[in-house]
Amino acid sequence: MAFVFISGETSGISMKKYFLKNAPFIVFIAAALAPAAAAAYDQELSTGPVTVSADHGAGLLSAPGASTAAAQGQAALNGPGNILGTNTLSFYGADMTLPLEDRLGFIPDKVLELYRQMDGMQTYAAYTPGAEGKKLFMEYLRLMPQGMEKLFRERCAGLYFIKGLIGNGFTNWAADKDGQLYFTMALNSAVLETSLSETLSARESSCFIPEKGWSVAVDAGTKYKGLAYALFHEGAHAADYLAGFTPWVEPDLPAVIRRTGSLKAGFEKIWADYGKPREEYDYKFRDRLTFYGFGSGPRIAVKDAGQVYAGLATSPFISLYGSMSWAEDFAELAALGLITGELGQPYKITVSSGGVTQTELAPCSGEKTRRAAAALAALRERLPEN
Repeated sequence: MAFVFISGETSGISMKKYFLKNAPFIVFIAAALAPAAAAAYDQELSTGPVTVSADHGAGLLSAPGASTAAAQGQAALNGPGNILGTNTLSFYGADMTLPLEDRLGFIPDKVLELYRQMDGMQTYAAYTPGAEGKKLFMEYLRLMPQGMEKLFRERCAGLYFIKGLIGNGFTNWAADKDGQLYFTMALNSAVLETSLSETLSARESSCFIPEKGWSVAVDAGTKYKGLAYALFHEGAHAADYLAGFTPWVEPDLPAVIRRTGSLKAGFEKIWADYGKPREEYDYKFRDRLTFYGFGSGPRIAVKDAGQVYAGLATSPFISLYGSMSWAEDFAELAALGLITGELGQPYKITVSSGGVTQTELAPCSGEKTRRAAAALAALRERLPEN
């Protein structure tokens, strides 16, 4: 979830209002486009040209004109009418000199309180993973494209685990006094214990109004914990904030921070606007999708789940969640592409009533698989490994 604040899988605190109105998403940081990645992804999604834009993050991802962009960004961020608010590196209290492993889990009290207020959940509690939890996190991080570990080590200003978090996680941006961009990420501590199948089943079920005898379940194998999905999805948001893949990660990003994504043309072939697909790619009930109770949900009867998944099957989206916005589209392509295409796990959704299967769908196939592979190829091309 990009930090529109509202847990789930999302991005951006400023996104809370948008999320409540429409749905979840988020993450950020931009740089110059690697031509090979642009060509691979654009070939799958668009016939138009790719727009290349400069990045504030000249240290991690270099780009022509990045120094000028950083200077302009610094002036706008710290000048009259400062727009950072709580999106400052100092607010999160990050010690970037510490190894990533030593930064895992610690959340300042004021940051936790901010999250409680945003979700109206005073029950949110800090959770620090033990040695095994940290080891699992690093193991799963290294399953992602290699450049992701460098991104986390150099630009992750906070990696928190929260007990009782609604949904699986969210990602947000932050900037230092010089205009350098970073990201923060909060994950539900439950993903360290629950299976991948349980985690995805809970997400999928939250779309539908419960009814006795009905169930919506996801089979994603037994090998991995829910952390795999949460980290892969939120990591894609972080890369989007920092390296710029979608047109932008969240609608409310300040203009000086918003970057035109390197894969803009590909997403604009499918999306008319941030959270609105082009008419030919929309499907029945999509505009009523909600997750984890946000947006006054759930708003779809579980008896209608068959029609919902029939619509998803004919769309270019790899999941219901991915059809919420282009930011979630990208994050889901990366996450489920890794889980199914590279880790070899299933992703099968089954809707049952009275123990009898009513609908069965394996969305990761055909065009959706090609889009997922292209998203991962773009990540590998855009993020330096060392």
